Amino acid sequence: MIETFIWFVDRVGEYLFASFLSWSSFQAAVGQIPRVFINFSNGLAWPYLLSSLALAGGIYAFAKRAGRLTDESFLEFAFPARLYRHRSTLLDFRFAAIDIVLTFLIYVPIMTGIGVLGAKGMSWVLVGHLGWEPPGSLSPTVIFMAAVGFLLLHDLINYWAHVLFHKVPALWAFHRVHHSVEVLTPAAAYRIHPVEIIGFAMLQSPAVGLSAVFYENILGRDQQITMIFGVSIVGFALALLGTHLRHSHIWFSYGPVFNRLFMSPAHHQIHHSIDPRHWNKNFGVKLSVWDGLFGTHYHPGHPEVLQVGLLDAAPREFETVRSLYVSPLARSVRALTQLLGGKA
Repeated sequence: MIETFIWFVDRVGEYLFASFLSWSSFQAAVGQIPRVFINFSNGLAWPYLLSSLALAGGIYAFAKRAGRLTDESFLEFAFPARLYRHRSTLLDFRFAAIDIVLTFLIYVPIMTGIGVLGAKGMSWVLVGHLGWEPPGSLSPTVIFMAAVGFLLLHDLINYWAHVLFHKVPALWAFHRVHHSVEVLTPAAAYRIHPVEIIGFAMLQSPAVGLSAVFYENILGRDQQITMIFGVSIVGFALALLGTHLRHSHIWFSYGPVFNRLFMSPAHHQIHHSIDPRHWNKNFGVKLSVWDGLFGTHYHPGHPEVLQVGLLDAAPREFETVRSLYVSPLARSVRALTQLLGGKA
């Protein structure tokens, strides 16, 4: 047991400081930053940017033809100055610039470590203790069904993780950073506190570990059947359907049928709304089926005029990059103190 604990601590330290163990590891991490536009596991990859821009163009053309727009140009429609020059958006740009650097220096190594430890843990349970033996080759149908199963499992965990970050005060302290945006632009997607990023990764680790054991022990090279450009085919396809419109003023719904299966940009815009009708709705990430199943689905029908932000934000609480990082720490400590004090 002691040896296992020592090994675990060593691995945590190894991944926590992976980018700083040597000059070459630091250079390698920094060298990934300019590649964000060609790394398809990153939301800034060029296909996702272009697809969102193309969808915005289609929505603009449709609205123009329907007479809902007059002399407004596409640039004025897609990038209105009142939103992109807003103090909240300017703060998002500053926060995002720092966040992208921290992602490759710190977040990616930590989340990689969490994934590896999750896989080791699952392998230890399944193979070491339950005596599970990987089967031989699998048919494409079974591989497809397994991939769908892991998608459902990952998304279900993401749903409940999102719910927890709303319902548990010590966690909401960090998630409210994301909800503190006063206007929605794609830059708002990057206003996420590091504790939330790592917390989500930890909650996802069992599913990540289980899928890693499956892919490594069963599929091997055949796992490429479920991948495209190094990412999940399903994830890639959904990212093309307006991932950058989720945090925007452009209403894009998938229609009455697909809205009950997948999270459209309109779903997430409603999730940010301060209208009481929209509170605690649309927690899903990729799929909306969980919201439908657990009674938290708000169907995005006709376009709605939304106001976003926090109703309980203190004056000047989120006006600087520093406050976005520091303020949640104090609020979370107060919530934990109240919880422990109440139990005492």
